[in-house]
Amino acid sequence: MLFIAEDKATYPDGKIPNLEDEAAAYTEIAGRIEKLLPKGFEGEALGQLVTWSATKFGDDKRFDTWVDAVKAATDYSRKGFASGPDQRQRDQALDTADRDKLGVALLSTGRTDDKQLKLRDKSRRWANCGLAAFQIREQLSANGGDLVGQPAETFRAGDADELRKALLVKPASAETVLLLDCQFPQVHNFIIEVHHDGSRYLAQGYQGAYFAHWWLGLDDSYAGTAGADILALRDRYGRGRPISSEDYASLVDSLVTAISSTWPAVAEQWRALPFNPDRQEVDGIKGRSGSPTLMVEVFEARKPAAARAALGGGDRSLSELATRGLSAD
Repeated sequence: MLFIAEDKATYPDGKIPNLEDEAAAYTEIAGRIEKLLPKGFEGEALGQLVTWSATKFGDDKRFDTWVDAVKAATDYSRKGFASGPDQRQRDQALDTADRDKLGVALLSTGRTDDKQLKLRDKSRRWANCGLAAFQIREQLSANGGDLVGQPAETFRAGDADELRKALLVKPASAETVLLLDCQFPQVHNFIIEVHHDGSRYLAQGYQGAYFAHWWLGLDDSYAGTAGADILALRDRYGRGRPISSEDYASLVDSLVTAISSTWPAVAEQWRALPFNPDRQEVDGIKGRSGSPTLMVEVFEARKPAAARAALGGGDRSLSELATRGLSAD
């Protein structure tokens, strides 16, 4: 567990929520401490803070300020992750074989050629959907994409027209690209990449199920056995392919409907959404409290050509190039 004394007014006793599971808390905290993160090492430091917040074993991590916490996480990351109780991986959705693999990773000798160590390091960057979105944005920014963000907007019941407009937005010119960082609070975080010609790509990882690499079809790192439903959704919305106009219209309709529904109603349509149609996930969504909302934060990549060139060029989407650029394989 992670405790930050200066945050006692926000969180009881300064105890930071589990940032793997609580997307709203993750977004709020990540945005607040973004300027404290070390340049070129943002993802690793933030990933370690997420790991500490989710760890239920071993000693609690306590700091007076976020400055202290970020420094400790950065130092810990740069020295290499020794095996031990801090290296928790969420395993609720993993089968026995996968849990055994992760167990081996935790006991790894630390050799750089250890495949399980690579899996563990990859998990640290990509196993949380919010972290996956953050990593993609940071990689594009670090490679000259010149990302400029707009204030996030939260859409609720009664905001159907406004949400539809937000999801159908296009870049102002052919020289720029938009990244729509979308979030169902406490459920899922995903990115829609939008080009001036109308092409759209869905980039995402899903905690406990798959990395962004699996969604792109770059590896077979699905946790357990991928069912026919998620494979069909990946074929339609993933694999680095532009989403068809019909499929995108269906996605927009579903998201617009969701903000005017109850969580049980959202759960009923969740299997048709291109995220994670797992029965356990559907049951969890059904039991959520409050009203569904969708938050959209728009980032404009003002120099996408520069980022594309720095990340290897080609005709792949920027989000795929960013993901490939941070592959742990």
